[in-house]
Amino acid sequence: MVVVMVGILAVAIVPRLVAPAPAEPATVARATATPTSAPIALPTPSPTPKQKTEQQSLDDIVTSTVRVYSVLVCNNLQEYSALSIPQIVDRVLTQYPTTGLSDQSRQVMAHRVLAESAVKSCPDQSPRVAAGITQG
Repeated sequence: MVVVMVGILAVAIVPRLVAPAPAEPATVARATATPTSAPIALPTPSPTPKQKTEQQSLDDIVTSTVRVYSVLVCNNLQEYSALSIPQIVDRVLTQYPTTGLSDQSRQVMAHRVLAESAVKSCPDQSPRVAAGITQG
């Protein structure tokens, strides 16, 4: 009788203590068999961003350029002190193309970047820049 009890324990109880119990088939069947009453959430299309106007693009470019490169712009103004402001603008515009802006907006962008950078980082260059922009 002791052998029978040990056999039952070995076969029935010990494996359950060692390994996790399998999920009950009825539970699994119920979970997959019953449809959900809540509607299925479909991804909603994100609103399409409005196309920026050329003026908005110009403002964004000027703001970010002045914020990041105003000191470099001032260094270049000092380094190219022998060049006129229109010559500097021409040189910059050939080296740094801007996408999405017309030629006229590119000129405005270059003038604004020079003027705002001078005000921010090298006020001593502001009169030269202002005079050069008026000239060119």
